[in-house]
Order: sequence, then C-alpha cells, then structure tokens
Amino acid sequence: MLYSFRQQRPAPLPNRIRLSNGFTRYAHQPPTAEEILDAGYVGPYTEPAYDAATEQLLWRDGSYVIEALPPPIPTPRWVDFSAAIMAMPAINVMLGAVLQTAPGLYGGLVVGLQQASEGDSRVFLNSWHVAIAMALISEELITTVQGVAAEYDLPQGFIDALVPLAPV
Repeated sequence: MLYSFRQQRPAPLPNRIRLSNGFTRYAHQPPTAEEILDAGYVGPYTEPAYDAATEQLLWRDGSYVIEALPPPIPTPRWVDFSAAIMAMPAINVMLGAVLQTAPGLYGGLVVGLQQASEGDSRVFLNSWHVAIAMALISEELITTVQGVAAEYDLPQGFIDALVPLAPV
C-alpha cells in the first residue's frame, strides 16, 4: 500500500513512523489506520494503470495524473551541421574574406567548427563574434546559420549565441 507524506508522491510506509506523541511504530508491529494518519501520512493510494511506453504517471496536487510522454529531445547533429555549413557558398565567401583579412581568425573558425562538431563550440563562437565585430559576417548570414543550426537540432544556447554580442 502507498501513502503520501507531506504531499509527496505516495510510497510504501517506511520501516518506522513517528506518531504525534513521540512514540514510534515499526513494520513488525504494523500501525493502525489512525496511527498512520496521526504520523502525517495520507492514503492508502493505488497507482492507476498506464502505458509506460507512451504515458507518464505524475503526482500533482494530491492525486495521480497520467500525461502523454513528452517528445524525446533530439540529439544534436553537430557533424551534419558542420558539413552543411562548410558546403554553403555564403560561408565560403565569408571564409575567403576572413582568410584575406585575418588568417588567424580563419583558423579559429575552421578549427572551431571542427571542435563544435565534437560538442565544444567555444572556439567557433569566439571566432564567429570576432568576425562579426570585423563586419565580415552579415546579418543575413547570421540568420541563415541560425536556421541551419535549428534544422540540425543544435542547442538553443548555441543558436542564440550566434547573434552579435551586445556592446559593453
């Protein structure tokens, strides 16, 4: 049998419960219904039947609630994103301009994109922001790259970080 203590999700009674008068009851001497209430437990509850493959059982406001499972969080496809970005003519034009203007920055973008495909986007984002500050990346390209990032299920934090940094 399941009982709720302090509005928490119901669970079996613990091996020992403390009554309001300070005495305790143990599992080997089962408490009465009155003693269970006196100790602050409410119940008994029975979990309703549900399909664990498609539903989740929640405890909300003192009762069970069955809801559909949320859709799974898609796995970010960094490698596919990297390949798609590198195939974009606008990215290659931008990289050509970066190579002419700031060769070190070019390396940061290319190496950073590789590292981003491995899950660490810091170098790419730092280089990206420098290229934005140098006016080498247009607003249109930023929006396009954000859209591609979304298509490949990249984290929203990464997508948001593609916009120019606010001046300090």
